[in-house]
Amino acid sequence: MRFHRKANVAALTVLAMLASGCAGSSGTNGSAAMLPASSGARHAGSWILPEAKKAKALLYVGDPTGSPSYGGVIDIISLHGSQYSLVGQIEDDNSPEGMTTDAAGNLYVADLGVATEGPAVGDIKVYPKGSTIYSRYIVPAKWAPYDIAVGADGTMYVANIAPRVKFSPGSVSVYPPSASQPSRVLRLRNFQVDGITLHANTNTIYISFQTGGSEGNIAEFKHARGKAVNLGVSYSEPWAILEDGSDNLLALDGSGTIEVYAEATGKLVQQISVPGGAAWEAFNSSRSELFVSNFQQVEVLSYPAGSVIGTINEGWSKANYPTGIAYWPPPR
Repeated sequence: MRFHRKANVAALTVLAMLASGCAGSSGTNGSAAMLPASSGARHAGSWILPEAKKAKALLYVGDPTGSPSYGGVIDIISLHGSQYSLVGQIEDDNSPEGMTTDAAGNLYVADLGVATEGPAVGDIKVYPKGSTIYSRYIVPAKWAPYDIAVGADGTMYVANIAPRVKFSPGSVSVYPPSASQPSRVLRLRNFQVDGITLHANTNTIYISFQTGGSEGNIAEFKHARGKAVNLGVSYSEPWAILEDGSDNLLALDGSGTIEVYAEATGKLVQQISVPGGAAWEAFNSSRSELFVSNFQQVEVLSYPAGSVIGTINEGWSKANYPTGIAYWPPPR
């Protein structure tokens, strides 16, 4: 299967109207399978098309690097089998990184924060499906959030890369449903915490973290409590981590490899190559496709085969690369 550009005259018309009096937008509906980059500047600010509320599948892609003409957005992409189209953007100038969704369609975003004067102040935002306005906004008092996982009951598990005023160490904050303060903070010896994923059946959480330099490790907190158990794995350049529903963990190596480890033993069971690097990842609802942002675009791979089946690029580049990604509906 290959991804292709979907024509959408209505989208182009709406974008033309929105762009009046501000920087223009190509309004292009995405393409894939080696597509050319979108032309023209992006529209500044939030916008969304009715199609986003009706879409059966959405891909959210963080774009915090930007150009001087805007401060950062989250692209909202509607997926239609092997086609996709850009149907909205959420303005977010606070460096969106890890993201996830829930069955109701809510989007959860961990913003690392952008330092201007003093330390960067990160935040957590929750957006209802089809909305560019957040319904929840949390500014952690002590930590810089970097990735997020959500349980079926709405509990949020947040990977904190580090304290707000230091570079180390990281931690995990657990927020009960609707709470604005964590009920507990899980700690372990580490340099920074990079990613987090949740085992849906056990509520055990797994994190990717660094102990020093760029060496990656994985630890688990059983039932999201107690002391960390180190799985004893080691890989380079740790980024996101994802549970595959079959008791395996997909740890991303920034150089371009997905390291697949068995949760029970920590044994390396598979390696999958990703062109251009590997930073953030999300499964489709059946876990048959894996979307991976590298440092230029989003690669689409079959899973578990690991073959590249498409490339999504909404005007991104090495100078303006995508970061966190999330898929709705989430895996079953």
